[in-house]
Amino acid sequence: MAVALLLTTALALAGFLFTSVQGFVLASGVVTSAAAKTLITRHVGYAIPTVLLSLFSQSMVIFYFIGTGKLVKQEAEGFPESERRRIQQLLALFKRRTSPPATFALLSAIGVFVLGGAVHTRALPSWTHLAAAIAAVLIHSWALLSEWRAFGENTALMNDPRGYAKRSRASAP
Repeated sequence: MAVALLLTTALALAGFLFTSVQGFVLASGVVTSAAAKTLITRHVGYAIPTVLLSLFSQSMVIFYFIGTGKLVKQEAEGFPESERRRIQQLLALFKRRTSPPATFALLSAIGVFVLGGAVHTRALPSWTHLAAAIAAVLIHSWALLSEWRAFGENTALMNDPRGYAKRSRASAP
């Protein structure tokens, strides 16, 4: 599951990069008006699935850490109090590492989409949409890196909660 979520985040990031390039070409005025209509159609055709993929992947990342945290807590119910507390601290750490980037990635995807509609209707200048797209690329990059690290550590914790908690005492809070 973790690999699938990382892959969907990477695909959303690639989609934002690709559609940003398309939008930049449109905004620069390099293409003719006939080609621009085709490019706008393709831009929107790629942008909508990109936004949906981003919304899905980042929502699922948040729910993944909630769900796996619950499973690990249930497994650790019989452990001594100090070990349970340590495991709960680690689970909270993983959520703190992934929830902000995932949430901001969700919001950035929505923002790019809404601003794209505003630019298309000429309510806003095109640079606002491009700036939001660049921000979305940066935020999705942050999310991908944060999730990559946390998924690996979370998997190790799920495989051996007691052993992972003992090994990580010196390195984590």
